[in-house]
Amino acid sequence: MAAADKDIRAFLAFPLPDDVRSALGRAQRCLIDRGIRISWVNPANIHLTVKFLGEISPAAVARAAEAAALTVSAASPMELAVKGLGLFPDARRPRVVWAGLSGGTQSLIDFQAGLDENLGVAGFAGEQRPFKAHLTLGRIKKAVAPGALVSALDACAAFPSPRFSADRLVLYSSQLRPEGAVYGILREFPLAG
Repeated sequence: MAAADKDIRAFLAFPLPDDVRSALGRAQRCLIDRGIRISWVNPANIHLTVKFLGEISPAAVARAAEAAALTVSAASPMELAVKGLGLFPDARRPRVVWAGLSGGTQSLIDFQAGLDENLGVAGFAGEQRPFKAHLTLGRIKKAVAPGALVSALDACAAFPSPRFSADRLVLYSSQLRPEGAVYGILREFPLAG
């Protein structure tokens, strides 16, 4: 397979402004200071994912870009803020530490549903689970004490975060490396409204 024909690990997400990523980094530091030792996402790599596409061909990347362009043409920017911390799937079996969102979350949910529909027309599988707007802060790969984790989340949940506008959807490539994922921008789509 020629390099130009190689599959690309891709996803669609809204980038975050620097001040929001800094606030998320402070929340991570708060958790670390309370003894939470997990695999933390570099704050520079935190983004608001609305669709993970997986390993796809260059032709599929082009179809995803068309679906994204169609979706943003009917969408307005969404005003959001980071609010609270939580766990997926739950405190008994934690796998992911996340930060939640407030503000225009219903608009974000509607946007994601429209994107998923347009991607479905383009040949991508639809989401099987309801969309839960969140920002992944870390992944839990080894057992942690649930009580200590929940206590730390409670103590760190009220961190201040500025409001931000989700006004630009990005089609990212992702290369997994031992030191963490490296993201590249394949296409950008400003929201039209």
